[in-house]
Amino acid sequence: MIQLGKYKLGFAPLSMIVVFIVLSVCAIVAAFQQARPEWPMPLSGIILINEGMALLVTLVYGIFVHFAIAIINKLRK
Repeated sequence: MIQLGKYKLGFAPLSMIVVFIVLSVCAIVAAFQQARPEWPMPLSGIILINEGMALLVTLVYGIFVHFAIAIINKLRK
């Protein structure tokens, strides 16, 4: 557990932050590689779509990790 000021972050929230940051960087890099002048989709639209997918994947990851931690804690007791 990591403490930042009065806030304590466990494994799940900290790993979700790291996953979101990594996916956001990948989404922006992918958007710049996908953008072409001959395509009608503007760069901002591609970035929004990619960031939306990054948020969705982070949400699914967070749900999965929280359930896994709850199951592990229940099995320990």
